[in-house]
Parts: sequence; C-alpha cells; structure tokens
Amino acid sequence: MDKEYKNLVLGCQNCKQDFTIEPDDFLFYEKIKVPPPTFCPECRMVRRMLWRNERYLYKSNCDLCKKGIISVYPAQNNFPVYCCDCWWGDKWDSSVYGVDYDFQNHFLANLLN
Repeated sequence: MDKEYKNLVLGCQNCKQDFTIEPDDFLFYEKIKVPPPTFCPECRMVRRMLWRNERYLYKSNCDLCKKGIISVYPAQNNFPVYCCDCWWGDKWDSSVYGVDYDFQNHFLANLLN
C-alpha cells in the first residue's frame, strides 16, 4: 500500500451536492475491493433505509394484551404485533416460533423441513 491518497471531492450522482472522500476511506475501499462511492453519505443512507417503513403508521391492537397501539404494520398482517410492554415481557411464548432440530441432518436440511 505505497499509494499516496489525498482528499477527493466528488459530486453526488443523486443530489448533485459535493462530498469528500478521505485518504482512510480509499484504504478501506481498497481493502474490501470496491470502487469509491458515487453517492454522498446522506444519499447512501437513504438508499440503505428504503426498506424501512417509518412514514406510515397504523392503529392496531396488541395481539397479547389487546391494548390499542400505533404500529408500522397494518392490522391485516400475517404475524402477531405486540406493544412494547408485551414484547419485552415474559407473557408470550417464544417456543411457538421454534422448530425441532435433528442433529443427524445438515443444518440447511433442518430449515427446509
């Protein structure tokens, strides 16, 4: 790693704002064998967070204590939604989500059964 890296100012492909790539960043990109980014840090964060639903909230009821809650999941989902107290409490049985594991089979074969 005899290369001499200097700060590089680039324009974001998305928002057109300038952002700086520092010499340590170049070393990191070289280490993990990826090219330098073309999006600014803020636009990269937005792209990473796109899958999250933090814009739409739904009125619902806790599936355990039936208390009214506000959730990021609609009432028509396929899984239970709990209020904070129930989620962190010991009232629900986590073994409901468990599966039997056969140590004689390969790990992935157990997942498919």
